[in-house]
Amino acid sequence: MKVAAITLTYNRLDLTKRTIESFQDKTKVDFHLFVDNNSTDGTQEWLQDKHRILLDKNYGIANAFIVGVRSLMAQDNYDYILKLDNDIETVTPGIIEKMLEFYRLNGDNFVASPTDLLLDPNYAPGSFGVRDMKGFKVEFVTHTGGAFQLIPFKACKILCDQFVAFSQGDYAIGPFFSSKGYKPIYLRDLEMRHIGLNLSTPGNEYVM
Repeated sequence: MKVAAITLTYNRLDLTKRTIESFQDKTKVDFHLFVDNNSTDGTQEWLQDKHRILLDKNYGIANAFIVGVRSLMAQDNYDYILKLDNDIETVTPGIIEKMLEFYRLNGDNFVASPTDLLLDPNYAPGSFGVRDMKGFKVEFVTHTGGAFQLIPFKACKILCDQFVAFSQGDYAIGPFFSSKGYKPIYLRDLEMRHIGLNLSTPGNEYVM
């Protein structure tokens, strides 16, 4: 099972550094691609030794992610895409390996995220209940936040091909995945922290 991560950046270099240091200390992927929305705070220079795509302006989250997915499609065959925001602290060691084990045991008709220890209750998704699935505590929800989300590549491609749902954000993406046969879930025994939650980029310019 091959995993490629996509991290979108737009300024917030300190958070990006914390994200990557935490992630690399706790887990690994086969390939990590950064797509930068024309940062002006030194982020582009920091990305020089990494696999990166530098955009000529801020195209927003959805457009930048699509650029990344299409680039990966042209490079190699990946089974899963990890959407990793640039403001995440990885808590559970080996988290990607454990998420892959869930998929191996239970199949690919899920879109999985770990528990966000800093989830704002005002934005918590609707829950359809929690049950054990082959050793994993799984909560079925209306949607998960896209901050740390392991997506089967086929589902990711469908999402990017049908741009409208993606451009409307998490509340639309969850039902979209469900309509295509992919259930949004939280893996409750796996944890991360959305350390940049509610910290907007300068001028609130980072749009969908």
